[in-house]
Amino acid sequence: MTVEEIYSKILQHMIKGLMFHEQMANYYDFLGLKGYKRCHEYHYLEENCAMRTLNRYFINHHNKLIPKLDVSDPEIIPNSWYKYSRQDVDNGTKKNAVKNGLTLWREWETETKELYEKMYKELIDIDEVASAMKIKELICDVNCELKKVERYQLNKKATDYDLVDIIEEQHKKHEKYRHKMKKIGIKIC
Repeated sequence: MTVEEIYSKILQHMIKGLMFHEQMANYYDFLGLKGYKRCHEYHYLEENCAMRTLNRYFINHHNKLIPKLDVSDPEIIPNSWYKYSRQDVDNGTKKNAVKNGLTLWREWETETKELYEKMYKELIDIDEVASAMKIKELICDVNCELKKVERYQLNKKATDYDLVDIIEEQHKKHEKYRHKMKKIGIKIC
């Protein structure tokens, strides 16, 4: 692969990641889980900055634009949800949605880590060491996020995705991510 092809694959995945987190934010907002919603809004913004940084790096160090590839929609929200209102969501659906949402998130971050590691190796193989170091930063970021998701999922699994526990933690998570967003200069009402 060429450096352009490698960066194109990474950019394509990053754009899909933005779509993933945006849809997850809507998914949890619809369920009335404002802490989880805010968490994915934060990751959307953080990853948008990472994508901007990747583009700037490539332009400034390779003097080209990253070629764009088609991006498929991750389609996180089940189609059946579009015919209901928030008030129609029962507790069983909400509990299963949290379980499924965490599984989807872990799978996404695992896939992301694997892709970035593969692209890092490809860059090393073509002697693009400086570019590989840029991708190494992304690997470290996703590795930390994956660790947090896995720990969180294990905790929820240990309580059998107890809905009372999930509801009670929403305010704390909402405030945590509201403050994190505020630190990067974003205020969403």
